[in-house]
Amino acid sequence: MSTRATIRIAKREEGVSFNEHTEDYHTQIYHHYDGYPEFLGVALAEFLDGFGVTNGNGSERTANGLGCLSAQLLTHLKLGKHYNKYEMGPGNVYIDKNDGERRGDCDYEYYVWAAEGKSIWISIFDYNECIFVGEPSNLIDRFKESSEEDDDRDYVDYA
Repeated sequence: MSTRATIRIAKREEGVSFNEHTEDYHTQIYHHYDGYPEFLGVALAEFLDGFGVTNGNGSERTANGLGCLSAQLLTHLKLGKHYNKYEMGPGNVYIDKNDGERRGDCDYEYYVWAAEGKSIWISIFDYNECIFVGEPSNLIDRFKESSEEDDDRDYVDYA
């Protein structure tokens, strides 16, 4: 059975709470398998830890706005780097329409909150309950130790 999740890239703005759903997001990525925080949450946090958003040129660990961040994250997930795989293949990771249609169909919803010059934060919802809000390093600290046995996981092609 799959543990489905959505990942929404949203602009970090004043007055928008990290522990509430927003339909005002830039990109939605659907991740069909292994969407639980101990795996996908940690994978997202490890990718985003130390990442920054800029307006223009930056370093290897920066994105030029939310569209660039979305593209980099999608590429990372689509290549299966979080499964120690480095090739493109069908299945598991998709871009979704920005219509909220997946709500209720997924076990977890992740929000990646980002803006130029601000640290990235992640929110995790287990169905409608917010179970985590914090920076990527906090997510790693909270969920990684319970996934240590998964570090040597081989990629399984679910397509």
